[in-house]
Amino acid sequence: MGSPTGNLQWTSTSSLGFIKLGLILILSLSLVACAAASESVLPTLPSVIRYTALGASDAVGVNASVSCDGPANAAGTRPQRSDPLQCPNGTGYVPRLAQLLPAPVELTNLGRSGAVISPAIQSLGDFIPANLLQDQVPRIPPDTTLITIWIGGNDTNAITLAAARLALQGGDPLPFIDQQIDQFAADYQTLLQSIRARAPQARIVVANLPNFALIPLGLQQPGSVRQLLATISLGLTRQVINPLSQQGIPVVDLLCDPRSYSRDSFFPGPIADGFHPNDQGYADLAEAFLGAIQQPTPPQVSCPPFSNPGSLQLDVEEILSASETEFFRRSVLGKN
Repeated sequence: MGSPTGNLQWTSTSSLGFIKLGLILILSLSLVACAAASESVLPTLPSVIRYTALGASDAVGVNASVSCDGPANAAGTRPQRSDPLQCPNGTGYVPRLAQLLPAPVELTNLGRSGAVISPAIQSLGDFIPANLLQDQVPRIPPDTTLITIWIGGNDTNAITLAAARLALQGGDPLPFIDQQIDQFAADYQTLLQSIRARAPQARIVVANLPNFALIPLGLQQPGSVRQLLATISLGLTRQVINPLSQQGIPVVDLLCDPRSYSRDSFFPGPIADGFHPNDQGYADLAEAFLGAIQQPTPPQVSCPPFSNPGSLQLDVEEILSASETEFFRRSVLGKN
């Protein structure tokens, strides 16, 4: 498979502009064809489904009307490890999916706002509070029978900021992006191996990423920012997550689901940032996971316009100019 940045060119016209790009993205977005297994993840209906969710702010349910803002976020503190979130009546996708499953459920929600997949991605910035491999996998109950994973949004942001720092030093960020996508791929395989060692009876279902350039918040970014968002998120989906269907792991195809880009999936909501789903978006996500559990289908090979990365020169002067707008000032001031 070719490099996901093969159609891009780097125009290093302003290091300051790219540093502002990194800060904007982290503050604005922190916290969103192969053969697939046709067999249900739950071929025999168990008496109890022991369900564990791994993920970041979407697993927590940020922007839901009833978010699982439990120990991981209480009083602004962030513990070193992910404590299970207790919110059986939450309206995020994790408690909603637990309610939809066709048997009694024992739920362990290990979601943590700001989490990335691994220590390697976490090392890209001291602003990242946790990673799945160290903070969530060790807390999976060994008798877990079902695990969902949705990760990659914060990883996209971390890779973007690190690329900005490289640009400050006069480097070309595009080969770096390719390297980080490869790193994410290796980390995902390590994650799966670690889960299987921890909970050998667990069936695993994962979700890919939407094209972040086309979600509501992405559409408000300047062209160069949108190109980076598309390149990284499409690279993680196509090169890393979608191929997992070849391993018999169901993949929820959020990239090609038009609901991933509908304003109704984000607005209205308690924070309504155009990045985190609202109640409707989480309800759709829970149904998509349920569909992948009951009747897995392969992710689509192509679904224009969602799967199109486009072609654009990265012009940092454009980003610098856009960063001075009222929209960006509101975005930065409005985030923790």
